[in-house]
Amino acid sequence: MSEGVLDDATLGRVEEVLLSACGVTLARSLRRSLEAALGRAARSRGLEPEAFLRKLLVREAAAVECFIEHAVIGETYFFRHPEHLRAVARLGRAHPAPCFQVWSAGCASGEEPYSIAMALLAEGLPEGRFRVLATDVSGRAIERAQEGVYGPWSLRRIEPEQEKRFLVANGEGFSVIPQVRRAVEFRRHNLVVDPPPFMGLGAIFCRNVLIYFPTELAREVLRRFIDALAPGGLLFVSPAEVPLTNGLGLETVDAEGSVALRVPVPGAAQAVTPEARLPRVGGRRDALAAGALAVSPAPPDTRGGAGRPSAARAAEPPRLAWAGSASPGAFPPVAGAPRGVGTGNANVVVPTPEEDPALARAISAARSGRFDEAEALARQAAKALVPEAYLLLSMVADVRGDLNGAVEAVRKALYLEPRLALGHATLVALYGRMERREDAERARQNALRALDGLDDEHPLRGVETMTAGGLRQALAPVEQAGWQGAR
Repeated sequence: MSEGVLDDATLGRVEEVLLSACGVTLARSLRRSLEAALGRAARSRGLEPEAFLRKLLVREAAAVECFIEHAVIGETYFFRHPEHLRAVARLGRAHPAPCFQVWSAGCASGEEPYSIAMALLAEGLPEGRFRVLATDVSGRAIERAQEGVYGPWSLRRIEPEQEKRFLVANGEGFSVIPQVRRAVEFRRHNLVVDPPPFMGLGAIFCRNVLIYFPTELAREVLRRFIDALAPGGLLFVSPAEVPLTNGLGLETVDAEGSVALRVPVPGAAQAVTPEARLPRVGGRRDALAAGALAVSPAPPDTRGGAGRPSAARAAEPPRLAWAGSASPGAFPPVAGAPRGVGTGNANVVVPTPEEDPALARAISAARSGRFDEAEALARQAAKALVPEAYLLLSMVADVRGDLNGAVEAVRKALYLEPRLALGHATLVALYGRMERREDAERARQNALRALDGLDDEHPLRGVETMTAGGLRQALAPVEQAGWQGAR
C-alpha cells in the first residue's frame, strides 16, 4: 500500500479500528480523510505508511492511539470564536449557583478550556466560583493539554493584554499561569459511549467535533448535552453543526453575529428568533462577526471598528470569472505558472498539501512559531504551484502585521485555484480589518459562489480545517442564515 491508493476494503478495516477504539465513525464524505490521517500518523512515528498500517490493523495500542490523534484531533488555538467566550463569561457572572460549571467536550490540546477559564477570570469571577471540565478521547491530547505549554502559533488570535495576564514565557513557548490551570480539570472521555460527566452545567462547548459523526449519532450526543445543561444553559457548536440541533427544543440566540443555543427556562418567555441578542460581555465586536470565520491567524485589530458587511445593504457585486475580489485579469502572474493556470482550465493538475512535503513542514514550522522557516518552506512549495502555500504565506504576513502582503499572497493562491473558497474567505477577513468593506463583500460573494454544489460535510482545501457547511454558515449574514429555533 502506498499513500494515496488505499483500496475500499482496507479503508473499511481502518474505519472499523477507529470505531472500535473510540466509538467514532465518519460521515461518508469525510471517510477518505482517514487515508491522509494514516499518512500523517505514520510520518509522526517515523514509519512508512505500509508498516504503520500493519501495526494499526493488528490493533497495536500505540499505533491505534497515534491514529486516533491524527484522525480526530483538529487544529485549535486560544480565543477561537471570542464572541462565544464573551457570552459564556457574561452568563457565568450572572449565574446564581455557588459554582458555574462549563464542559469543554473534545478539548484536543487544551487551548479551548484554558480560554474559557481566562474569559471567566477576565469577567471578574474569582477562583472557586467556576469550574471548567475538559475532556477528550485521546489520552495523548489530554497529557499535552495538562502540560499547559504552547508555541506562538497557538497564541495567534489572543490579544496582548490577555497574553500578558494569563501566559508566561517558557523557553521558546508560553506556559498557562497556575491560576488558570487550577480552574481546569482534564479527563479522558468518549462522547459516544460515556455519559456526561456532570449534570446541571451552565455551558457546554463542543465545536468541530460532531462533524465527524453520522447525523443520527451526532443528534444523540446533542440530546445528552441538552440533558446535562441546566435551564438557561448555553451550548456552543461550530457553524456547520448548528443545523444538527434543529428540532431538539433549543432556543437560538445570536452572540455578536455567531450562533449560541440555549436550553429554555420553564415558564419564561422564549426568544427563538435569530435577531435575539445575548448581552455583550466586553471587549469589542471584531470585524466580520467577532472572528466567526476563524480563517485569519492574526489577533483582532484593536485600532479599527469595521463591522461585518451586510449583504442586505451591499450592492450586487459584479459578475466575476472567479477572479477573487478584483476585476478579471487583475491578478499578477505567478512566477513559473504555466499558461492556463487560473483560467478555469480543468486539465491543469495542481498538487495538494498531502502531496507536497515542503508545505507539510511549513505548516508544522508555523504552528511552532518558526515563521522564517515556515516562509522559506512555503515559498519552496509555491514553486510547485500549490495554492495552499500562498495561503500560508498570507498567514505569516498577517502575523507580522503586513496586511497588504497577506492580501497579495491570497490573490496569488486564487490565481492558481480560482475556486479556493478559503482563499476568498481569507480576503473577507483581511479586507474587513482594512476597512475595505466593498472589497470584503465582493470576496464574501465569491466565497459563497465557490461553495456552490458542495455538500456541507465536504472538507475544504486550505491550511486550516473547515467544511463547506462551516464556511457557508460563517459567511451568511445573521438575518439570512436560516437558523431554526425550538419547535
